[in-house]
Amino acid sequence: MKLFSSLLVLLLFVPACSKQHTGEVVKKPSGLEFMDDTLGTGKEAKAGDLVQIHFSAWIIKDTTNLFSDWSKDSTRISSSIGSTRIHSKPVKFVLRKNSFINGLDEGIEGMKEGGYRTIIIPSKLAYGERGMPPVIPPNASLKFQVQLLQVEVVITAKRWDVDSTKFQTLKDGLKYVVVKAGDGPAIDSGDVVTLHYSGYLEGGKKFDSSIERGEPLVVPYKIQNLIKGFNEAIGLMKKGEKAEFIIPPDLAYGSRGNSVIPANSTLIFDIEILYVAKPPKANEPPLKKK
Repeated sequence: MKLFSSLLVLLLFVPACSKQHTGEVVKKPSGLEFMDDTLGTGKEAKAGDLVQIHFSAWIIKDTTNLFSDWSKDSTRISSSIGSTRIHSKPVKFVLRKNSFINGLDEGIEGMKEGGYRTIIIPSKLAYGERGMPPVIPPNASLKFQVQLLQVEVVITAKRWDVDSTKFQTLKDGLKYVVVKAGDGPAIDSGDVVTLHYSGYLEGGKKFDSSIERGEPLVVPYKIQNLIKGFNEAIGLMKKGEKAEFIIPPDLAYGSRGNSVIPANSTLIFDIEILYVAKPPKANEPPLKKK
């Protein structure tokens, strides 16, 4: 789960790479279908691996020519829901059930680095009757053209061992304990913050970790759309600081939850601030870390 909607960031209408089909259509027992457009020759992706991919995606409004190159079909433009290629920014995530986009994990398993695959995800494996408004309507099946760039072994994140008697509780219910003190000035609105985080449910289940993705989260403080409690947590920290936060439901996803977070869940985050930089002004050189 991402703290902000990765899918919404990627809603850019661009053509996918055109590849010639080389395989047969495979239908899994779950109902998911795929065809290998180009077979890879590198490492094979398995559940639990950290994968890096490029993708283009469409909502399936009709089932004709499912495995053709829709990037060349002008009638499919209105069905496009995203591509990572316009800014050449691939996505990294741990290959496990619904860790990025519902149903996509099963379609990527078995691919090899360098491979291209067209994946058809039936609605029941995607977002079902609820959909994911405003991007994916209810009962929508999805088509993905995926390029597998890299497969890595995951570094497993574990919840920090903290002294529960040292938690401080704020007026709005946010609780936190400092594990390692930081230095530097307070983080200001607009500062570009680079951090690592791991998120857990109260029962101990880990639902997301930037450490396991091998990719720190970079956010402009108070500008990026984050859950309220996470945004508040950043404002309490400094560069180099490590702290654990317990975020009540009303400062997280509340009664709505999402595909990973159950409704009314209290969330626990281990956060480390790596860098803090002032945003560049017009005609200024790149960001300076502080």
